[in-house]
Amino acid sequence: MSFPLGTDGWRGVIADGCTFASIERLAAATAEVYRSLPTGDTRAIVVGHDTRFFSPEFARRAADTLARGGVDVLLTDRPIPTPAVSEHVVHLGLAGGVAITASHNPGEYNGFKIKSHFGGSAPPELYGDVERAAGRAPAPSPRAGTVRVLDLLGPYRERLGQRVDLDSMRHAGLSVLADSMHGAAGSLVPDMLSGGKTRVVPFRSEGDPLFGGVHPEPIAANLGAASEKVRSERLDLAVAQDGDSDRLGVLDGRGRFVSPHKVLALLLLHAYRRRGLTGGIAKTFSTSLLIDRVAASLEVPLTETPIGFKYLADLMNRGEADAGGEESGGYAFSFHLPERDGVLNALLLIESLALSGRNLDGALEDLAAEFGEFAYGRLDVYLPVEMITAFLQMVRRQPPAEIVGEPVTGVSDLDGVKYSFGRRGWLLHRLSGTEPMVRLYCEHEDQGSVDRILEAARGRLERFARS
Repeated sequence: MSFPLGTDGWRGVIADGCTFASIERLAAATAEVYRSLPTGDTRAIVVGHDTRFFSPEFARRAADTLARGGVDVLLTDRPIPTPAVSEHVVHLGLAGGVAITASHNPGEYNGFKIKSHFGGSAPPELYGDVERAAGRAPAPSPRAGTVRVLDLLGPYRERLGQRVDLDSMRHAGLSVLADSMHGAAGSLVPDMLSGGKTRVVPFRSEGDPLFGGVHPEPIAANLGAASEKVRSERLDLAVAQDGDSDRLGVLDGRGRFVSPHKVLALLLLHAYRRRGLTGGIAKTFSTSLLIDRVAASLEVPLTETPIGFKYLADLMNRGEADAGGEESGGYAFSFHLPERDGVLNALLLIESLALSGRNLDGALEDLAAEFGEFAYGRLDVYLPVEMITAFLQMVRRQPPAEIVGEPVTGVSDLDGVKYSFGRRGWLLHRLSGTEPMVRLYCEHEDQGSVDRILEAARGRLERFARS
């Protein structure tokens, strides 16, 4: 069996591709590669897991396999966010860590992520080494390691609290819904902000391997229950994390989903104008032109990367960026980790409101007044990978002169195929790195144009699939 490691690890359907045998193969390969890494302490490794079905058992099997491969293991005693694995790696000076999770995938999936010594996703070359090692018999280890089961959640929570102004948030008088979507974030946000005037309502904070029957990705389609709760209790906002808590979704005071691009813009303005960041900003290929305007206002360089947070992390690690973000709700800042962290970013957003004296709706009005408005949309279409690949080749070779009356002014294939509409917007076609689907992204100054362009792109895809 092969183990193609995508933009952030490997995932498979539980009891089909994702089995104890596959987790063991990946862990054995990781141990073999890990022992020869040049940076960080390779004698020990952190292993964490989320709330998914069999995640604790898969994590224990991975830990035992890593130990047989000669590495001492620090194994979490409960579900923890994936960023907690990264945070412990950095704090302890280790060469890396492992998280058993399928992130935001549906509940029938689980998976295997590797974190590097700098506290972010493993770089492509490391994943490549592990993928090759998984395809052969593991090399014997000269020694056996040990497995220690520890509370890794408490220290992570304590160190998060040292990176934000908890007192200001607790006394801001805000009302916040904290939606963990039954994932690894649990009750972290309510626990950290309790004890003051701010009211934090926990929501879906209990672990559930089926995520309440909802896809654990914090996007509008999956936050209907949270939206209703915000409206019924007249709260100021909602913050939501995905299954392993590296992504953030936000609802405003009327329960409406706030574009991740706008959330990123708010966080960047807070980090640079109030928290003193001065370096460059990195964004992925599917991220809004709004961030270009923010970077220009802050007078800092902006770099666009392929999709995958590891590319942003690489720029941060090289000192070429102080912050990075992507359209799927992942953001990072140099005062924390070169890693998405849904809990830290929720706290930063609340901190920005507490220090500005504005509620979220007011902050979004200020953002629009300063930088203008963009509309954004995404369609996901499941098809065989071979068909998607052929479609993308056609899209690259045959760009149209216009789409529903919007002139196509340029084509870029940094990651997928993007058609530009001048400074007004763009359309991106891209194969998912983790699922058999094509993602169609569109941004434009007008919501009606976004809807029409996406429908036209889907129509072109459907005609291609029938041909």
